[in-house]
Amino acid sequence: MLAQNYLHNSNHLYLLTSDESRDTCGGRRPNCSDLNWFSFFPGVSPIHNGQVCSTWGNYHFKTFDGDIFQLPSTCNYVVTSLCHSSYEDFNIQMRRHVVDNQPTISKITMKLDGVVVDATLPFSQSGILIEETPSYIKIKAKLGLVAIWNQDESFLVEMDIKFRNKTCGLCGDFNAIQQFDEFYSHGMKLSAVDFGNFWKLDGPTESCTENTLPSNQKFPTNLLFCEQLLSGPAFSSCKDLLAIDSFVEACVSDLCHCDNSTNSFCLCNTISEYSRQCVHAGGKPKQWRTEQFCYKTCPFNMEYQECGNPCVDTCSNPERGQLCEEHCSDGCFCPPGTVFDDVNKNGCIALSQCSCRHNGKTYAPGETYSSTCKDCSCAGGQWNCVDKDCPGTCAVEGGSHINTYDGKAYTFHGDCSYVLTKDCDGMQFTVLGDLVQCGLSDSETCLKAVILSLSEGATPLTAVDVFPVMLLAGVTIFRASSFFIIVQTTFGLQLEIQLSPIMQVYIAASTVWQQRTCGLCGNFNNNQGDDFKVLSGVTEGTAIGFANTWKTRASCPDIKSSFESPCSLSLDNEKYAQHWCSQLADPKGLFAPCHAAISPDMYKDNCMYDSCNCEKSEDCMCAAVSSYVHACAAEGIQLSGWRDTICKDVSIPVDGCVCSEGTYLDDEGKCVPPASCPCYYKGSVVSPGEVISKDGTMWYGPISNTIFTQQIFKSIIFTLQISTECISGCMCPPGLVSDGKGGCIKPDLCPCSHNAATYQPGDSIKVDCNTCTCKDRKWQCTTNLCHGTCAIYGDGHYITFDGKRFTFEGDCEYTLTKDYCGNNNANGSFRVITENIPCGTTGTTCSKAIKLFLGNNELILTEGNYQVIERNTGEVVPYQIRTMGIYLVIEANNGLILMWDRKTSMFIKLNPQFKGHVCGLCGNYDGNANNDFTTRSQAVVVNPLDFGNSWKVSASCPDAKSKRSPCTANPYRQSWSQKQCSIIQSKVFTDCHSKVDPSSFYDACVTDSCACDSGGDCECFCTAVAAYAEACNEAGACIAWRSPQICPLFCDYYNPPGECEWHYKACGAQCMKTCRNPSGSCSTQIPPLEGCYPKCPPAQPFFDEDIMKCVEKEQCGCYGRDGKHYNNGEKVPTTENCQTWYVFSNTENLGLG
Repeated sequence: MLAQNYLHNSNHLYLLTSDESRDTCGGRRPNCSDLNWFSFFPGVSPIHNGQVCSTWGNYHFKTFDGDIFQLPSTCNYVVTSLCHSSYEDFNIQMRRHVVDNQPTISKITMKLDGVVVDATLPFSQSGILIEETPSYIKIKAKLGLVAIWNQDESFLVEMDIKFRNKTCGLCGDFNAIQQFDEFYSHGMKLSAVDFGNFWKLDGPTESCTENTLPSNQKFPTNLLFCEQLLSGPAFSSCKDLLAIDSFVEACVSDLCHCDNSTNSFCLCNTISEYSRQCVHAGGKPKQWRTEQFCYKTCPFNMEYQECGNPCVDTCSNPERGQLCEEHCSDGCFCPPGTVFDDVNKNGCIALSQCSCRHNGKTYAPGETYSSTCKDCSCAGGQWNCVDKDCPGTCAVEGGSHINTYDGKAYTFHGDCSYVLTKDCDGMQFTVLGDLVQCGLSDSETCLKAVILSLSEGATPLTAVDVFPVMLLAGVTIFRASSFFIIVQTTFGLQLEIQLSPIMQVYIAASTVWQQRTCGLCGNFNNNQGDDFKVLSGVTEGTAIGFANTWKTRASCPDIKSSFESPCSLSLDNEKYAQHWCSQLADPKGLFAPCHAAISPDMYKDNCMYDSCNCEKSEDCMCAAVSSYVHACAAEGIQLSGWRDTICKDVSIPVDGCVCSEGTYLDDEGKCVPPASCPCYYKGSVVSPGEVISKDGTMWYGPISNTIFTQQIFKSIIFTLQISTECISGCMCPPGLVSDGKGGCIKPDLCPCSHNAATYQPGDSIKVDCNTCTCKDRKWQCTTNLCHGTCAIYGDGHYITFDGKRFTFEGDCEYTLTKDYCGNNNANGSFRVITENIPCGTTGTTCSKAIKLFLGNNELILTEGNYQVIERNTGEVVPYQIRTMGIYLVIEANNGLILMWDRKTSMFIKLNPQFKGHVCGLCGNYDGNANNDFTTRSQAVVVNPLDFGNSWKVSASCPDAKSKRSPCTANPYRQSWSQKQCSIIQSKVFTDCHSKVDPSSFYDACVTDSCACDSGGDCECFCTAVAAYAEACNEAGACIAWRSPQICPLFCDYYNPPGECEWHYKACGAQCMKTCRNPSGSCSTQIPPLEGCYPKCPPAQPFFDEDIMKCVEKEQCGCYGRDGKHYNNGEKVPTTENCQTWYVFSNTENLGLG
């Protein structure tokens, strides 16, 4: 008799059936009432011993399908290989030899996805990871294979089910049917030896021996002994999961074939294998070894456990065990309450005893180090740092490279006088810089003058004669060397002007000016994201748009964008620049001592650019090199000896030429003794012994060194008065202003500008998630808090939440972002982990595997699809999954949105509530990009490699190393890549160029296109261009860039014959009603996403994302707790034993309507 239970739910019905002869287990039923948010229930551990093939001990083998046999031979055999396929993804071979009368594995040969595994450990390359623990060597291949060897007699292979019924070798055909096919040939059953002969593969010069096993003597005592061993209390969790008959037989065989000297070997290995197989079947064996029986020793102070967490907590990553996705395993582990010391390699210690590392040096707990702007102390493997009160520095170098107070670097070729920085709250100071064209091309610009304007007047600072010391109102000006002028003020501003070989300026502002400055140097608020904010109230999208707003003369034309690379114009210049400038980044070169404090990357790029761009290449190259040396000196790092190699024929303006000790520079530029130094009064030179009259008193020139120094540094402050002369010409009447077109208008009629576009009063624009309206020449914007975005695309290109760009190419798993940080380490709600799937000879990334830990669920995104795994920890975080164009979008109600193009591009959006509470490769989301390179140990570094390596999930995975440029490694691909990627800088994207700077996207495109040298050429190129197009979409510029020739999307694939329902939309579509989202409501934070979209007819208004068709609501079916779609009448898997669920959309036929 069949018992039936029904669960009605709107238009859906689940049918539960259970056989009365079995126990019916109660539990919660799947609920389909809310199709927007998935709810998950506790599940069972997956049993996968049917995916494991192993060999151990005395020549024993277990196939994938569960057959156990012995093959006593030292020959080379194919263990497993992909046979029933057009391409051999893997081939694993093995041979044994006998040592001290015991067989052990002597050689394992693995060819995985065309790569022969032969490497120094640890190893991670080409989708293959090899890790070594005290007990095992583990090989993981992205193609779907795991191999584990205990470096003795045990070896196992775990296979992905996608290879079912496709393998061959001693492990069998993996068809889940014992005996069948493996041990039968032409209807005849094969012996183990005959079966093995099929897969024997000795080399032409190899020899081996094949032994014959004596028949087992069925001693009842041996049989009983083995049964007792394998069914003892230690294996109580195994008996209902794993049949012991075959293992008892193997145990008896071992006892029969071993002499007294090898009893321990014969017994222990089969019991160990039974324990391992129990774990694969879902059991948890207990400790069965003793000091007298099968005892195992461990290194350091580690302990041997039969079922320990294989993901080891370490000093560098004490949270590793929390993310473990593997079942327990036997081996050596740290005692509870300790972590493995992977810093000093001293075994297991308490977390509080962990050391810290900084710049290659190890610091014990309690030890400290200091830098220019912070003091740090080590505590429990973490750095605790306290910032000092340091000034902000703005630099104008090379006539075009500007670095703001907050560290935002950009290039601008101006041709006017510009406000470099000024007091925006008052008129205490303004620093102007004159940028002019000084060469044949528009991109050759120089800094020709710096003017410090005070409320009392202006002080021009040019390359003219300057007295050694000038004392003005609140300002002291002196020549620090023959090439530097220093301007010190009493109000917290210092200017350092370099005069030769080209003019450069460094402006240091004390912290009293934080959030009070504006100009090309930014607003000094420790937030790079708003450095391009202009006086009208909005942030410009590009450096050129921002800089044009700070010109001081309306007659100067706005500078237009130019994407021409100077080094592409002359091969000789490029070679010259590459030769000299690359020395800045040489890890073993003269500048290496500063690399840990100041990254040389930007300085190298500027050096290359200037050396190729300038007529006097050497002068510009030397100035660029000196800029790096200057930055290092500001950090307290003195670089010496480099002038003996670089620029030895040029006077380098780093410290310049100074007078020898005991002499001083006079007004004529000569070094003289103290007695010959003059005095200075009202800009005039007073020679030694000369007499002047001041306030009715006679003053004499200096007669001793003491008088000289006092008069130089402690004399009266003089006031410089500047008179402003009027000029003739046409002017607007009082109350009117120029409109820039030759007319005069009222001030309230002045337009607003943004991203090179002009808007009239009353016009509104969208800026991120806010609306801004033009009024009185300024934008009045709403104050909504917008989500932060972290972008990852192509071959390791990152843009953090705070806008920092970097490239990091690693082959391990890395934490992108999480809210388990700092004091909130135990109360987070999400983690996002990514892993690159490489291809090409350069190892470029072709796709990504993503793991989203969301509350108590883990979502695995790989190969364009996703799966959901329930975990035993964490709170329930509801979420929704939908398809939008080419993207898979996951929206969680905790404020996280993840968008994945199913390949290499991913965008993560976070609610502002997470500001300052996240960590990982996406930065800390605190608005300050300068501290985005915060490592897992809370150290702030400058090298992307140091930063990225600190966030790898597994400490045993090797650190990523600096890689050779793909275009240098594959020079034949460079011209093709540059030509293809030029679409980013072409007219196709003109509407976006003023909103999003294409330069970094173009560089990434060229690099990735060079790297894809063995297939996927267009894939890498198209992904890079699509990343820029998506940035344009989010900035409000819709670009239809795809064509039948360039990265086409074949939307017609989804159209039924004769219909035209599907279309490509470059900027996405309105939120659709789908079976997963029947309300058709989407977050306003999700930007337009390109891809193929259907236009559903009124009769079929719901889009079914699983079958990619428009359907009626009744055809939507239902969705299981793992998000999987089920049609009407289809079985729904359940974790409750002895139950089967079905789903129905129409219950009338069941008599329940």
